Amino acid sequence: MNILGLHFGHDASITVLIDGRIAAHLLRERISRVKQSVALTRSDIDRALAAANLKPAEIDLCAITSTQDCEIMVGLVEDFSIDYGGEGHPVASPVAELIEQQKIDIGSVTTKGLTDFFGSAISKEQEIFAERWRRIFPQWQDLAEGRIETIGWLDSYITHPLWNKAPTLAEMAGTDYRPVLAADQVQRGFHYPVTVHLSGHRIPGYFIDHHICHGASSFYRSGHEAAGIITHDGGDPTRNLSGYMMVGRGHEVRVIAPHQLGLGGFYRSTGVSLGFDAIGAEGKLMGLSSYGRPRFFEPSFVGNVPGVQGRLKSDPFQAWFGHCLGLAKSRGYELAYGRKDLVTEALSIDIAASTQKIFGESLLQAALSLDAILRRAGMATEKLCLSGGAALNCPANSKLYCEGPFTNLFIEPNCDDGGLSTGAALYLHHHLLGNAVDETAAAANRSPYQGITDITEAPRALVDMAAADHTVAPMGMGQAAERAADDLADDKLVAWVEGASEVGPRALCHRSLLANPLSADAWPRTNTAKGREQWRPFAPAVLQDQCTDWFADCPADSPYMLFTARVRSRQVPAITHVDGSARIQTVDASSGAIHPLISAFARKTGVPVVLNTSLNGPGEPIVETAEEAMALFEKGGIDVVYVAGTRIARQSDEAAISSPAAKATA
Repeated sequence: MNILGLHFGHDASITVLIDGRIAAHLLRERISRVKQSVALTRSDIDRALAAANLKPAEIDLCAITSTQDCEIMVGLVEDFSIDYGGEGHPVASPVAELIEQQKIDIGSVTTKGLTDFFGSAISKEQEIFAERWRRIFPQWQDLAEGRIETIGWLDSYITHPLWNKAPTLAEMAGTDYRPVLAADQVQRGFHYPVTVHLSGHRIPGYFIDHHICHGASSFYRSGHEAAGIITHDGGDPTRNLSGYMMVGRGHEVRVIAPHQLGLGGFYRSTGVSLGFDAIGAEGKLMGLSSYGRPRFFEPSFVGNVPGVQGRLKSDPFQAWFGHCLGLAKSRGYELAYGRKDLVTEALSIDIAASTQKIFGESLLQAALSLDAILRRAGMATEKLCLSGGAALNCPANSKLYCEGPFTNLFIEPNCDDGGLSTGAALYLHHHLLGNAVDETAAAANRSPYQGITDITEAPRALVDMAAADHTVAPMGMGQAAERAADDLADDKLVAWVEGASEVGPRALCHRSLLANPLSADAWPRTNTAKGREQWRPFAPAVLQDQCTDWFADCPADSPYMLFTARVRSRQVPAITHVDGSARIQTVDASSGAIHPLISAFARKTGVPVVLNTSLNGPGEPIVETAEEAMALFEKGGIDVVYVAGTRIARQSDEAAISSPAAKATA
């Protein structure tokens, strides 16, 4: 069974699934070079199919999803169209049956959020988010003027009477959701049949609910026979679009209820109000929060939107920011905020720390509620799967790990919207078609190295291009690992490129910039090389079998850089944040040649850790190709680049080699 998973919203992506195993994954931004790119093109589909060694005629089914309120831009894909409904679908849809019974026009219940947004007057409050959409969807003007064909996206699927009550998290914990879990119409009510036309071939397909895709993306890759599931992101909680509580058992992912947390939008809006761009505000706010103290924290803001609104009688974010400013004024803070040059001032860092505490406490409360629900339903488990963009919040994940009711937490590497195409395909394959989860396939699907560009040797053109004024030294991966360890010990900034690119937003050592963690100067040097703010921290990659010797208060197996740990040693200042924390990535043999590299560095220095950050320039996606890595290297700041075992350095830099280790291998 060959399934083509397509995600058309921001962080657009494609997954090709063959018999339950990921055969190719394409993240649109790595090709377009526009961060968080919206929509797909025919070239993207062709690339993904070629990487999986398939032709359009060999696709059996399509699984389609999108970001909430984001229509499908069919007009950007040549020889491609989508019709609602159609024949030949192997799985019935209760939603389609209800729509037909009630004689509802399907087009009237779908959304075209971007078309409507850019076709209307934009308020001052909306402008900053409009600028975000313009940047991630450069064709917005063509869309607004009707030059791009679209089909509306379906955000609302099945419902249940228990979901109409808008309960608090505490009320959810006391509710018996067994009638929902037993309702087959509900549990098979998150897909809608469509027909895809591609290159003259008619392919049955399904629209699949956004958060179902998030939950499936995590659970079916976790390897768990059973697990609780929480998805959460920036969707509108008042429309049940911010996430679900679910449970995975065997080949099924069953929905319990929308939780209406609203954490993603709350967190992003705080970051934007403090002066960050709408693109990346969440990640920067997370890093900034360690500089402050949660002096504005107030328990009334902990919980989901119904709980907070019930207590405060107002919009949670507006009330929160007003609360912070009111306290700040009474406590003598300088009320200067809202610009990038002010984000490290006392007001901003304390708001950031306080917002992080609200986030972490709310997630913990949601997990406690889910645990109570599962116990009441006779489905108690120690395992939890998280997904959705808000699951990128490492401090909250670690708080949940340390204080929550679940002892085993799994988060997939592309838990943001880039993983939705994978979740859509897996949900169709397992939940809808009834295929059992094969552990061998699940283990393979957990690998983060599934990108379509697999660099096993340095391209000849790159070597020729560099030869004139660089030293170019082809070597085996083992020798390259040893030599790179010498370079790091010599305090060089090392670009490391090997194998298939990573999925998700975090660099996991196949497209990474590495530095010496023992050198305090490596922190500012690396920020300068990347064009980032100097206050922003860096993450360590550590040998998995030595993780607990160096880090605490996090899972000992953290391969996707999704948990924050407490640093045990003062030997590694370059990766130790101001509060003594670090966002760790554990490395084992499955990680590729970075494992022998760190092992070699450990033999030379006694430290099984390197600084690891994404290989990209400011505001750019992570590099995908060897040529892009080389272009970044040529801009300066990086000392040496390794591409699939070939070492390239500037001749002027080589003349300055001074360390005995580097001389010995030069």
